[in-house]
Amino acid sequence: MSASALLAIACWATCLAAAPIELVRDGRSDYKIVLGRAASPSERHAAEELQAHLEQMTGARLPIVVEESGGHLILVGNSGVTDRLGLTVPEKQVGAEGFRLRTSGAHLVIAGGRLRGTLYGVYTFLEKLGCRWFTAEVSRIPRLATLRVDPIDEIERPAFEYREPFFTEAFDADWAARNKVNGNAMRLDERRGGKVSYYPFVHSFYQLIPPEEYFAEHPEYFSLIDGKRRHERGQLCLSNPEVVKLGTRRLFRWIEEHPEATIYSVSQNDWEGWCECDRCRRVEQEEGGAHSGPVLRFVNALAAEVEKRYPDKLIDTLAYWYTETPPARVRPRRNVRVRLCPIGVCQAHPYERCPMSAYFMKNLRAWSKITSQLYIWHYNTNFSHYLVPFPDFDELAADIPMYRRHGVVGLFLEGAYPKGGGGENAELRSYVMARLLWDTRADAEAAVTEFLEGVYGKAAPLLRDYLELMHRQVREPPRGAGRHLWIFGVPDYSPDFADQARALFERALAAADDEAVRNRVRKAALSIDYLELLGAKEFRLTGAVYAPADLAALRRRFESLMTELRRFGITSIREGVDLAGDEEEFRNRIRPYPVLRLESEALAADLVAELGGRLIRVVERASGRDWLRRPHPGERGYPDVAGLGVFLYPNWHSRSRLDVRFDEVVERAGEVRLAGRAANGLRVEHRVRLLASRPGLETETVVENATGSPVEAALVWRADTDPGGDYPQLGVRFRRRDGSGVERLLWRPGEPPWGSEAHTGERLPDGAWALYRGGDSLAGLRFSTDQVARTYLSWTMRAQPRVVLELWSAERRLAPGERIEMRAFWGREALPSPGGGAE
Repeated sequence: MSASALLAIACWATCLAAAPIELVRDGRSDYKIVLGRAASPSERHAAEELQAHLEQMTGARLPIVVEESGGHLILVGNSGVTDRLGLTVPEKQVGAEGFRLRTSGAHLVIAGGRLRGTLYGVYTFLEKLGCRWFTAEVSRIPRLATLRVDPIDEIERPAFEYREPFFTEAFDADWAARNKVNGNAMRLDERRGGKVSYYPFVHSFYQLIPPEEYFAEHPEYFSLIDGKRRHERGQLCLSNPEVVKLGTRRLFRWIEEHPEATIYSVSQNDWEGWCECDRCRRVEQEEGGAHSGPVLRFVNALAAEVEKRYPDKLIDTLAYWYTETPPARVRPRRNVRVRLCPIGVCQAHPYERCPMSAYFMKNLRAWSKITSQLYIWHYNTNFSHYLVPFPDFDELAADIPMYRRHGVVGLFLEGAYPKGGGGENAELRSYVMARLLWDTRADAEAAVTEFLEGVYGKAAPLLRDYLELMHRQVREPPRGAGRHLWIFGVPDYSPDFADQARALFERALAAADDEAVRNRVRKAALSIDYLELLGAKEFRLTGAVYAPADLAALRRRFESLMTELRRFGITSIREGVDLAGDEEEFRNRIRPYPVLRLESEALAADLVAELGGRLIRVVERASGRDWLRRPHPGERGYPDVAGLGVFLYPNWHSRSRLDVRFDEVVERAGEVRLAGRAANGLRVEHRVRLLASRPGLETETVVENATGSPVEAALVWRADTDPGGDYPQLGVRFRRRDGSGVERLLWRPGEPPWGSEAHTGERLPDGAWALYRGGDSLAGLRFSTDQVARTYLSWTMRAQPRVVLELWSAERRLAPGERIEMRAFWGREALPSPGGGAE
């Protein structure tokens, strides 16, 4: 045969291969779906899904056959047929989750990794035909009498090896598989390709070394904190060789008992309390002062032993809170995954553009330089208020691709996860996340649009207008008001935001196609119901009463919202508390409280005895400024929060304040004396006195053990102050007991917008503290050095900004008749400069 004839045949073959193939014509098809004899469970499920969706689309039911090669074929997964036709897709080419879509002559090939790749190939092919799975209940499946497929030859792999939108609505097995996410919480069985499975999931130190098993005989296994071994709100002593041995042994047991897991978490508990022993401190110093140093050395030590016996298993740990800064020397082992957690960032704006998130970008770049196996634990909801409007879609669309550019290989996106779900825009957010997690080049705006159209029908444009309204609250000027957004607290949205949003939802209800859509609109509108409820919950001073403006109406509104939430199956609207817990707290806390007024020439103050003797307002007459922060009604424990008071705890590290009931109240001019008893039987006397002519007040508190047995106790004086903005000028100054001076700013741009520090021993302030802003002294605090064993300072510029000052007595085991006393002065009186050379 001549060269010209061969060329003609080749051209003919190319043209034939390039022609579209017709899978279905007028509801009929002569195609078969072909599986291999060794097809994996997920490949068999892929064939069934393809068959079911094509039938739903066209009415044609294509048979599923095994290893048949005659006729027109859709080859699902590698098989003897793909081998004979030269169409096999090597798994090394695509990986366990990647695939290749290819037309060859009249055949269609969908083949990839046997774990999940072929299954994902089928779903991607169906997406190209117009299929979408928006929620577990709402899909878009086109109806076509004839189905043609244009020539195709493409390979896809996921952008991240681990992809988990952590919303209840995303846990559904079919939704998760069809949207190609593989997280631990998804109900993905073997047929749906399984998942990246954890055991345990996180915060596992006390599962690794349980205090109830070991603390009594081996307190040295646990953190040394403030000179004492502790397990309450502590961690492990990670430099202790016995802890390494015991941890390794427990880890092996986990692997043996949970062989299905992919990753085993060896991670810090969900609080501070790192070990301060000499060995742990020495490791921190070697690692540049980073608390992550001891953690990663410990995790690496366990991972090295695991790798010898189980080379396919991975170990996970956190770079979270106090361990977010990377170590200077140690590097994660090959089988270690570090999950970096941007818990303190602003969620409104792309991290690379927001000054409040600059510190995190610094940490991300640093971690990316020392590991190519970095995971991220991202936050996508308000954990104090799952229903509150949370405009983070701009941030998500920018930062998921940003993570990939920085070498991140896995993403856990934590949202509202209680039974029943119901978090604000949970289904829309999960859908957009899934698209970006698979392909960071996906168009997030297009995903939002197709979701709204698919789920809300004719009401979709109004839901789009609502999303725009919400995002204008936070977008940078001139596109918006430039507010920040945090994962707790309540955003300070514009006064007319709720009214505008309510009007849009009412119009959306009117436009809705049917009752199902109207229900979806009503559910979305719960965010505005909730936001308005929080506003109505605000306590105000009216004469001698502290209460919401219209308590009866508030109660009716609260009960109505609880009924509506249950109608939608929602069981929780904040992390860790169910609806019954919210109802109990509302009944117990939301009521009128009598107020005691204290007045002097310089100050006017208000005290609520039933809130632990808390001062809720201290107003300086000359300036009109309230020294205390006014709490937001959305804060946990409201209204028993913020203000100034002296409170009783079992020890320095307990989160559980002891309730004190004051049953004796004596008022004098500018002074209040309270007396009562704590829940553990201790007798408490508390006095507050305003200075006659100067802007200041004194407190004196005495706690006496009036029981017949020893009782552990510590007393804390706490003032929650309003810093008043201009954060870069806000600072603290004092002189330590060792003579050294401290004078420094609390925050500088590029640093985390929050912080805390404790002082004990020679580093304790020598009887005085001062807060200042620029050259202005905001508040001076004096105390008796023999009564105060610890001071604590914390601050935040997030949500409701505050600076909190605390004085702590020594932790005491009071014998019957023994006392703790604390006296303090707080006022505008300028304190001397620290001297001794300020920091």
